[in-house]
Amino acid sequence: MGVSVVFWSPVPGQTGNTTNLIAVAALLGLEYSARMLLLGHLQSRRAVTEQAFLKWRSQAGGEPAFTADSGIDALARLAQNRKLTSEMIRDYTLPLLKDRLDLLPGSNKADKTFIPGMKEVLLPLLDTARRYYDLTLIDGGSGLGSGWTQALLENADLVVVSLNQNHFVLERYFQQQEEFLLGKKLVLVVGQYDRYSQHTAKNIARKHKASVPLYPVPHHAGFMDASQEGRAIEFMFRNRSVPGDHENHFFMQCVRMLAQAVIERAGFNKPFFGGKGE
Repeated sequence: MGVSVVFWSPVPGQTGNTTNLIAVAALLGLEYSARMLLLGHLQSRRAVTEQAFLKWRSQAGGEPAFTADSGIDALARLAQNRKLTSEMIRDYTLPLLKDRLDLLPGSNKADKTFIPGMKEVLLPLLDTARRYYDLTLIDGGSGLGSGWTQALLENADLVVVSLNQNHFVLERYFQQQEEFLLGKKLVLVVGQYDRYSQHTAKNIARKHKASVPLYPVPHHAGFMDASQEGRAIEFMFRNRSVPGDHENHFFMQCVRMLAQAVIERAGFNKPFFGGKGE
């Protein structure tokens, strides 16, 4: 049985949550020998997560266009009719890296139509995915404004919580930790990280007596540009073995440490096999 990993932030638009997910998924796909499924914002086709990978898939010989018979809409219909099996899921995905990383496109429907229809099939669908994929990586968005997000988090085997160096964000999270996270396996990320700030990951962990390590992921303009152009995997591939004095080394080192933490907390023993881990 595979593991469901949800990337989530307590606040919107400040922590780089989706960027963290994209970077980790791309690097894991290149350096980890497992079958992985990536789910972006399921209720929004052409979401940021999908855009980050489309050009790479097109260059690899696949068509980037979505069809009515691909993505979450098709799987939801099968699940509603109790015809969905674990082996069928990959037939409705976009293969990003052969036998390693598949992308499940989001819905073509409006939220007001899609979300109510998914209430009964979301969790069975994710359980079915677990039976085929080693890791299912999900963008859980931010906040708790919808039962949708809370259902994803409650169902997750591991939650990657994206924070930042903002004092108020940190105080709110560590002093008022959501009840549904208690007892969950967690990985904490300090996104949009500035390593020259006095609020380093170590200082944050010390001040708030964090029970699990904090992994910094810095803001990186080059990776952001690559993701907006559908070149997230290409960027990771080109930079995964850069030397210590390279301008992209710190970013790559941070993403790799976060990716390894996700693997370890998920309970897998398979090693990374590509790139330099140091």
